[in-house]
Amino acid sequence: MVTAASNTALVPLQYRQQRRNNHHPLLTPLFFNKSATYPLLVFPSPSKTHRRRTLSPVSASLMETANEVRKSWSGFSSLNNWVVKDYYRLVNSVNSMEPQIQNLSDEQLRAKTLEFRRRLREGETLAHIQAEAFAVVREAAKRKLGMRHFDVQIIGGAVLHDGAIAEMKTGEGKTLVSTLAAYLNALTGEGVHVVTVNDYLAQRDAEWMGRVHRFLGLSVGLIQRGMKSKERRSNYSCDITYTNNSVSCSEGQELGFDYLRDNLATSHEQLVMRWPKSFHFAIVDEVDSVLIDEGRNPLLISGEANKDAARYPVAARVAELLIKGLHYSIELKDNSVELTEEGIALAEMALETSDLWDENDPWARFVFNALKAKEFYKRDVQYIVRNGKALIINELTGRVEEKRRWSDGIHQAVEAKEGVKIQADSVVVAQITYQSLFKLYPRLSGMTGTAKTEEKEFLKMFQVPVIEVPTNLPNIRKDLPIQAFATARGKWEYVREEVEFMFQLGRPVLVGTTSVENSEYLSDLLKERKIPHNVLNARPKYAAREADTVAQAGRKYAITISTNMAGRGTDIILGGNPKACERNFGGKYTSIPDTRYSRS
Repeated sequence: MVTAASNTALVPLQYRQQRRNNHHPLLTPLFFNKSATYPLLVFPSPSKTHRRRTLSPVSASLMETANEVRKSWSGFSSLNNWVVKDYYRLVNSVNSMEPQIQNLSDEQLRAKTLEFRRRLREGETLAHIQAEAFAVVREAAKRKLGMRHFDVQIIGGAVLHDGAIAEMKTGEGKTLVSTLAAYLNALTGEGVHVVTVNDYLAQRDAEWMGRVHRFLGLSVGLIQRGMKSKERRSNYSCDITYTNNSVSCSEGQELGFDYLRDNLATSHEQLVMRWPKSFHFAIVDEVDSVLIDEGRNPLLISGEANKDAARYPVAARVAELLIKGLHYSIELKDNSVELTEEGIALAEMALETSDLWDENDPWARFVFNALKAKEFYKRDVQYIVRNGKALIINELTGRVEEKRRWSDGIHQAVEAKEGVKIQADSVVVAQITYQSLFKLYPRLSGMTGTAKTEEKEFLKMFQVPVIEVPTNLPNIRKDLPIQAFATARGKWEYVREEVEFMFQLGRPVLVGTTSVENSEYLSDLLKERKIPHNVLNARPKYAAREADTVAQAGRKYAITISTNMAGRGTDIILGGNPKACERNFGGKYTSIPDTRYSRS
């Protein structure tokens, strides 16, 4: 009989015991997602002593479907391989020029930039000088950083220059790859924007990779929060400008808000970006996070509309009186609330009004917002309270966004629920999403370790393909199957046991969680076992030590519990010597108990 395997398989207890090397085997078997190595169909093998059976119509149909899927995947994989092989022609050209470039003095190497710009003015294109420019950048990086671009990194740089997304595995050196395309496109003099995921990485890359560009005679700018207009204008006028994609708007910060403010400017002196052509070529780091995960989040510039602030605390007290299921119902799919007849009657009685929707005395909006704040906006999950303010926590990055506020009265309702000062309602005066913003670039590229799953959306929204760049060396990381638990308590108890086991081995452990609440719950479990560890989440006492916590996370016996704020773009060095640590301690062990945002 032919059977199709389900999406979830019961893995024998012996398998788990063997994987954990006899570490405290539990008596309850676990559910794992089906590995890709398991066959979807099981067919009896033909025997010499039996006649070959004719497959039933259902079996034949299933087998044909499986073959079609296999052929489609094979063709797709071959297409990517064909593209990569084509890039090796460029790699060979770059390698052939390397001996000649190595013989140049520093002054001669720097003079290549002027030569390239002259050739472009005389009619040559970037394609004509690409191989030689890449060879120049490779040599400059070797002299200034002590790092030489591998062949696969040359391919990554070519993918970026061609306006595509380079998918490169973690640790393959995407930051160094960006120098190739950034330098080549900066030669036109129209400006290049390198967009990272936060201020820290923008500053690090501008200082680190900027050494290569400055050595070759290019100007490098950096956009950081708190900069004045004059300083920002100077940085945007540089050949290469590093900035970030944070969705929080603080004073004088970042690419999207600079564009919005420039569009609200009333005089030329108020502009900070290049005009009339502000956008030319962009390299977006962690491009799937920027354009897909956060791409539809609007960047808003708001003005105050201070009225009805006194109604929010009253509505919050009314919401406390109403009981879910009796006075109102909720819809989790769209975060909506609906009052029942009993709820309407009780609310109207408490507010001493005859109609919640009375135009002269409107209460409905405030009551509904108060109920939404009560049911959908949880403290230490969606926001934290700091210094008398309710501050939003970005669910994707785990970072506090001090200048960002929920619209339509939701933020005021949360403030009323927490009993903090209610700030004025806001009116949107300018807005744009990141997807709309990056469509303004004539040429757009990106890099990440996880883009292939989003390729259809990249093609649909931006007409940008995804190219998988091969690794320089074979990948030795082991990706264990996902485990599902019946209860959250059972999941966290298992994580605690796993962390304790790895701690006994001396292996550094990074545990990723999706909220402040979960990170501190696990921290309490480890404290009960007296296991030393560090916590990194949006709370001030932890966030202030972010750099030190991440720097120590790769040491022997280091246990780090983090929200997503220590995720993308952050390098964790194993004890300062990755090769020695991998040999002695087996490498870093990473546990991701919450898989909703597990791309890294």
